[in-house]
Amino acid sequence: MAVSATLATVQAELLCPICLSPFNDPVTIACGHNFCASCIRMSWSNLQYMFHCPVCEYPHMEGLFTDNPQLGRLVDLSQCLHSFRSSKMVQGEDHMCKEHNQVLSLFCEDDQKLVCPQCIQLPPHQGRNVKPVGEAAFHQRQRLSSYKESLKKRLAQVQKLAVTQQRKILEMKEYMAKQRGQLVFEFEQLYQIVEKKQEATFSRLNLEHRDLQNKLRANFSAISDYFNTLKALFIEATERIVMSEGSMLREVENIRNRCENLKFPSVWTVQFKKEGWSLPPLYSELEKIIQRFQEEVTLDPLTAHPSLCLSEDRKSVIYMKKKSKVDGKSKQYPNDLVVLGSEGYRSGRHYWEVQVGNKPEWAVGVCTDAPSSKGQLPLSGKNKHWMIQLQNGDYLARGSVTVHALKGRPTEIGIFLDYELGQISFYNARDRSHIYSFLETFSDVLKPYFLVGQDSTPLIVSTVRDLSTE
Repeated sequence: MAVSATLATVQAELLCPICLSPFNDPVTIACGHNFCASCIRMSWSNLQYMFHCPVCEYPHMEGLFTDNPQLGRLVDLSQCLHSFRSSKMVQGEDHMCKEHNQVLSLFCEDDQKLVCPQCIQLPPHQGRNVKPVGEAAFHQRQRLSSYKESLKKRLAQVQKLAVTQQRKILEMKEYMAKQRGQLVFEFEQLYQIVEKKQEATFSRLNLEHRDLQNKLRANFSAISDYFNTLKALFIEATERIVMSEGSMLREVENIRNRCENLKFPSVWTVQFKKEGWSLPPLYSELEKIIQRFQEEVTLDPLTAHPSLCLSEDRKSVIYMKKKSKVDGKSKQYPNDLVVLGSEGYRSGRHYWEVQVGNKPEWAVGVCTDAPSSKGQLPLSGKNKHWMIQLQNGDYLARGSVTVHALKGRPTEIGIFLDYELGQISFYNARDRSHIYSFLETFSDVLKPYFLVGQDSTPLIVSTVRDLSTE
């Protein structure tokens, strides 16, 4: 029995942890565990950057393994020993009945015990279901084989589930690392935006306080002068009252005119404004904004400079130098190669994207709409515009104030207009990073604004897309 147990232990050690069968073409990985070559290949088939051991989860940088021919020979040897052990019927004390000293050649199915021919003549085995040892062993081996196959399938399912969970752990680690990186990037942007907002807000606040102080000083000076004039007239009137009648009558007209024509000084109306600011939507919210508020923006040919050529779908514009004449005379147009969007916005939230590629000069944003007719460009000095621009190699944000705002070289710009909030935000549409935001108070219709530049690269308005399928 000790030999059988030892042989069973050896055979258990020679099973592949993945398929739970004796090793077939065994290989060894760096952590020291052994597998069938085909099993480890299948386990690592969908992995790319990190290969974990299915047993100890030790991470391997490369999916490499080495052949183990010695282990293969050991598997063959154990199978030979098992066959030899099974074919030989060992006779000994374990096969003799201790009560009757006869060979235990029968098996009681009801009691699941080995018995001798004399045992079945006596209680408790008398009348029970008894079979010869060979026949009973055959049936029990069949039953064990069925259990073994069932257990093998369950073990394979559990092993597969474990591999799936292991992959989910790796996917979760990668997702968390990516999310952490995105949040770090977003918080860095947030800090920069807050610092810029704080600097701009305090600057406006200081200018407003300085203006209010100057107005209050002017008011105080005017009131002081008025007070001094009143005081001088009061003293003069008091002195004239006690003068002789002739002297008083000669001066009274002068005093009366000065008193009646004296006007209260005009003073500045001082009103304190509450400074406010808001943060633009960042990466975590921008996807929702794009999905909900993206617009199908098209270009308006009636507002296009004559040197610009629009595509049939009015989604692309390119510079094509040409002259326009009316009644044989050259017609004058602004120097800027501009076209507006067909859509006008007077409320709500709107998002669109523009592909600027590697153009050396461009500008995108919004401007106030002005009445126009065919052949008459609406972009006069009366229009207000808020845009980001590449000009002479510098990236600028142009609104009420021009600032150097951009870093890097964005090739696709996302524009988000929140009319009621009075905010226009610009993003690098490739990585969803924030570029710049304007905070204004809008009352006019706003239209998308596109400045093309004198090069042969087209400027393209992106088509609305379904982010749920990406």
